[in-house]
Amino acid sequence: MMKILLLSNQCLNKDGVGNPIMYRMERSMATLPDVGEVRFMPFTNRLGCFRDIRQVASCYDVVHIHFGGLYALLLRLALIGINKPMVITFHGTDIHAKSIKTAHGIAKKLKIKVNQWASFLSIPLFSSCGFVTTEMTHYVPRALRQWQQSKFFVQRLGVDYSLFTPVTHAEACQRLGIPNRPYALFSDVSGTNIKRRDIAEAIVSQMNGEVALLRMTHVKPELVPLYISAASFLLLTSDEEGSPNIIRECLVMNKPVFSVNVGDAAKQLEGLANSAIISRDPKLAAQKISEVVSKPYTDNTRERQRAKLDFDHLNQAVVALYKRLTSK
Repeated sequence: MMKILLLSNQCLNKDGVGNPIMYRMERSMATLPDVGEVRFMPFTNRLGCFRDIRQVASCYDVVHIHFGGLYALLLRLALIGINKPMVITFHGTDIHAKSIKTAHGIAKKLKIKVNQWASFLSIPLFSSCGFVTTEMTHYVPRALRQWQQSKFFVQRLGVDYSLFTPVTHAEACQRLGIPNRPYALFSDVSGTNIKRRDIAEAIVSQMNGEVALLRMTHVKPELVPLYISAASFLLLTSDEEGSPNIIRECLVMNKPVFSVNVGDAAKQLEGLANSAIISRDPKLAAQKISEVVSKPYTDNTRERQRAKLDFDHLNQAVVALYKRLTSK
């Protein structure tokens, strides 16, 4: 039975808020056949963390680092000499660095570029390199991409179906302690300007009181399904995204999604009747949303798209990759 070690700097803070994707991945992988143990170790900036991870890594069959950047490069260098397959998955700005467009100050811009180039430098050091979308591979310098292409794979992120189970709108509102009325959900986990709440607010103001904006910020992971259940639809207006997981989470909950053309949003919403790509112009966006939501809901994305949304199904392909690497 395979033992898998997952590493990432995406750990929850003391309030239980952060990117919970790694914890869900850990739970999902642990249920799959041929997997004996899965452990997730959040990375910290403490120097002793390198030593601790190195000691633990030697006891596992595969080491998989998520999110690239300088920390991932340093961590990989710290693991030199441990003869195990080493895998990395890049999630967005660690490769495309698009957030540099909206970053303020030379220090922040420099940090983004350093992390991007650290990601590029780390690619030859790994047994296999994952990207959450195919499009992300196009940002890798061509010479490096051609040299390392055989290592590349696409690791689609998924949703924990057991956690993301719909409840009625009324129940969700009551449990969240908010008025029972229609809402447009705006997800901004860490309260960053890049999510463009100003555009979302302007769109809602153009809808003549049809919905109110329900802002999901600094929310514990277990409350996310309640916020989605309380909303009539998701409104995504970010300047930059990679592959927004909130879109997948809303589709699993059978909620319409209205997003500007950012990241892979258009690809995720392709072929859906009750969701749409919208303009950044608030008036045009509001008109499009009102037009689409007036139609009966028919998509049933929870069931029809389960093969590409369910974490359990998607993780089977990743575990199959681990098996190929360990057999070598």
